[in-house]
Amino acid sequence: MIGPTMTTSSRSIFSLITVLAFMTIGLSGCLKTRAQLRDDSDERGPSRPTPAHPVEDVRPQAEGGNGAGNGGGYAIDELKAEFTRMEGRIEDLERSQKDKDASNKSLSQDREELKKLDARLQLVEQSQANITEELKKLHDAPPLVDSSEVFAKAKAQYADQDYEGAAESFASYLKIPRVKKTDEATFLKAECYYKLKQYKKAIVEYSKFPEKFTRSNLMSEALYKIGLSFDALGMRDDAKGFYQEIIEKYPKSPEAKKARKKVK
Repeated sequence: MIGPTMTTSSRSIFSLITVLAFMTIGLSGCLKTRAQLRDDSDERGPSRPTPAHPVEDVRPQAEGGNGAGNGGGYAIDELKAEFTRMEGRIEDLERSQKDKDASNKSLSQDREELKKLDARLQLVEQSQANITEELKKLHDAPPLVDSSEVFAKAKAQYADQDYEGAAESFASYLKIPRVKKTDEATFLKAECYYKLKQYKKAIVEYSKFPEKFTRSNLMSEALYKIGLSFDALGMRDDAKGFYQEIIEKYPKSPEAKKARKKVK
């Protein structure tokens, strides 16, 4: 049987075979027996001439014969045999096309899998690079220290009036991640610079309170020390601005009482 779908070449071959079959059947239908010709001659009368060449009998091929005759039956059998051969060829071509389509589909699937594997490989390489970077950071990181010990050391230095050493220790403490006493360490570091009469550095440290520690209990004292530092630098107008801020924002604080005396 011919498959439900044919290629263009298959349909062309099938059409050609069909046309040849109909032509042969038509030609076979035109052949007449001698008896039929004699009947035709009698009807036409003696004046009609007899055909120059004898008409060959139309006899179907004997059952089980080898096709030795030249009748229409022989031609039809040949066409049937040719048709069968062409039908087999068409089926072979269709089967070959299906195999080719299956091969192309398999190749396409392999390419998709290759793309997926390549993407996964890139992710693994990126993850490996990230891990390597993190390991490098851990290797280069300073050794872990006890933040409470560093803070205690800084306060001890401050109490001993070792202000330079205390300032360095407080700075080391503030570099430790996630320490809790950042506002106190910042204030005492500023105090160290104030004691050392390094007023500009002191102002920088005290000024971190309005930026970072607005809710700290040391806020009003830090503002007052900024005013004193500006006074020490001879910048009286700048100092008054901070005194006035203390009076307005923290009127009940001890520093407000001191600030009122400064602005008189």
